[in-house]
Amino acid sequence: MRVAIIGAGNLGTAIAMNASKNAEVIAVRRRKDLFPETKSVEVVSEIEEAEKANVFIITLKPQVFRKNMELISKVARGKPVVSFSAGVRLEEMLRHIENPFRAMTNLGIEERGTVACYPPETSEHLSFLDADFIYCESERELDAMTSFLGSSPAIISKLFHAFIISALHQGISYNNAIKAGISAFHSAAYLYSKYGLDETIRRITTPGGTTAEGLRLVAGIEKGFMDSLIGASRRVDEL
Repeated sequence: MRVAIIGAGNLGTAIAMNASKNAEVIAVRRRKDLFPETKSVEVVSEIEEAEKANVFIITLKPQVFRKNMELISKVARGKPVVSFSAGVRLEEMLRHIENPFRAMTNLGIEERGTVACYPPETSEHLSFLDADFIYCESERELDAMTSFLGSSPAIISKLFHAFIISALHQGISYNNAIKAGISAFHSAAYLYSKYGLDETIRRITTPGGTTAEGLRLVAGIEKGFMDSLIGASRRVDEL
């Protein structure tokens, strides 16, 4: 399997590092010197140099992708083209590209992550990735994943940072704060997925205890967090 990553910036590089575990990768990037040396990855500077690939992954900025659609179509010659470019919809791609698909992920894919895809059969063309897949039921849902899967790690990192600063303030060392934060965020996701919010809170909270006080104070943060994710999601329509 030979995979072309067209637009090997931050996200493209992360996908390339994952894909290189199971496939030969051709990474297309204007500044070849900025791509980290990676086993099984050939770095080239022109889209035409990726013509021998079996599948084409697009991680260009939306406007750059639109500008290069015709060229990509000529190079791909009917082979699968999977776009990770936010806001570029299948209807638009079909004007130039014969076999288009859409997907979304985040920088965590570098090691192992999750990929949202539409239509569901997109995952068949990404089987070389070490990843879990979310099968979107509509293209609108895939667009929303730009925020809730793609952008969310940056937003959640702000919350994680607040956790670390709070721990430091209370006398916990930096390394131990990091370990506690990773454990707490992981445990929160696990417990929520297993029990839901109400049951998770019921199991952890004791009357008049530390958790109850923390829950009382955190209530105002929720709306701001929701607004940030929804705002990022709406931005897709402007791209």
